[in-house]
Amino acid sequence: MKKLAIIFTLAGFVSMTACKKYLDEQPQNAVSRENYWTTEADAINAVNNCYRRLGDVDNRIFLSCATDDSYSWSDWPSDVRLVGNGSASIGTGMFANFWSNFYKMIASCNDVLDNIDRDKALSDSLNKRLKGEARFIRAFAYQQLIGLYGDVPLRTTIPPVSDFAAKRTPRAEVAQFLVAELDTIAKYLPVTYDANNVGRATKGAALALKARVLLYEGRYTEAAAAAKEVMDLNTYLIDNNYVSLFNGTNKNSQEIIFSARYVKNTLPNAMATWVGGPSLGGWSQVVPLQSLVDAYECTDGKTIDKSALYDAAHPYDNRDPRLKMTVVVPGVEVNGITIDVSNTKSLDALSKNNASLTGFYYKKYVPADIQGNWDGNSYNDVVLLRYAEVLLTYAEAKIEANQIDASVYDAINRVRQRPGVMMPVLTAADYPGQAALRDAVRRERHVEFPMEDNRLFDIRRWKIAETVMSGAVYGILNNFDQTRQDYGKHVLVEQRSFNAGRDYLWPVPQSETALNPNALPNNSGW
Repeated sequence: MKKLAIIFTLAGFVSMTACKKYLDEQPQNAVSRENYWTTEADAINAVNNCYRRLGDVDNRIFLSCATDDSYSWSDWPSDVRLVGNGSASIGTGMFANFWSNFYKMIASCNDVLDNIDRDKALSDSLNKRLKGEARFIRAFAYQQLIGLYGDVPLRTTIPPVSDFAAKRTPRAEVAQFLVAELDTIAKYLPVTYDANNVGRATKGAALALKARVLLYEGRYTEAAAAAKEVMDLNTYLIDNNYVSLFNGTNKNSQEIIFSARYVKNTLPNAMATWVGGPSLGGWSQVVPLQSLVDAYECTDGKTIDKSALYDAAHPYDNRDPRLKMTVVVPGVEVNGITIDVSNTKSLDALSKNNASLTGFYYKKYVPADIQGNWDGNSYNDVVLLRYAEVLLTYAEAKIEANQIDASVYDAINRVRQRPGVMMPVLTAADYPGQAALRDAVRRERHVEFPMEDNRLFDIRRWKIAETVMSGAVYGILNNFDQTRQDYGKHVLVEQRSFNAGRDYLWPVPQSETALNPNALPNNSGW
């Protein structure tokens, strides 16, 4: 993975956005373009550079706080709190940060694609593979952009510096470009790599991303077919250990199709700071909400409002094991440390300095070697595509296309029956039709993917955001601290609002529209 950890800057990188400040970013210490593209290493390093913004942990991990899963108490390093509670303005930094990050990623990819054929040291097969990697990363960036902003400028080459008229391309047109693009590059990307190149984009990653694009665009029959292509590769499987997929101990799991890779002491991240609680040396800045906790079924496969196993006095017992694999509820152990928010004398006590304001912490994404002495060296990867998503994409697409058969139940149950989870199988007797199965697969996505950004796109495409993102937001039931006014009640975290006429799409950043108000008209309500 050291190959993917190289941060290499090419001279002449220019952004494809309309914003001049990105176009003017010219590195002063880079090699000249005339002397580059002469060796195999030049091309590999240039493609490595395309990977470097994929994780962007300071933004991506915070996306969960723009959903009904999580809350952030601070506006640094991300002001997603404002997006979550509905008070964001066109100048909110998160909107510009995501836009610029993805367009800089696209610019890196386009620079490779514009110049790689100049490199005569490459074999034809390596040339095609490296182009495929760059095109995949560009496609990933565009998939994220159209999901967040809708219509966006589509550029597939580096524009002249004088060209600032980057008009918005209709979302459907961008999506169709991505489907065709991913179909093509799947032919050039290998199914697997040798040990020195694990982590690069594969054929499975291209097909999985295609399935996601098609699902998000409501092209259900095509989405199911694309997901089936991934399944038929017979390369991926559901891992036996859910927690290990996210804590840095199982980076090469056969469930992980594509991830943003980090390397200890070489290319670390600040994951432990954002999700770890005080006992783990973190700031508990991204913390779960009660609404996420309530989404997990009881072990009989029924929701908490219907299960006889649910006991309000012991709400975390007899629950889907993924609850305690994902969320630190009182008494859960993380890396050998017992985290108990109900102990008012502990570092993790409710609302203490750097302690959770919701009463919950995340276990998911806490690095396995963090034990109260975080040193800024988290190295767990950010999972971007995994096989569980492919299976649930297949199931949802078949359900929405009303093509329900045994394979739909099988796909969902393969996720639910992960060793260590083993939730009851869904059957046609219990979930006999489209409406019942739709609820089931949506709930499965909710509890399987916290902190993986799926929830943000799901509540938008299902058009439920105005329901789940409006009103009072709560945390833990405070039945332990009598000094607080909310003793005996759930902790009130904040009041949220969601403007359905505005908030389903983020605004094009003000810095962009100011330069090109005619070419980049903003989204409705902004």
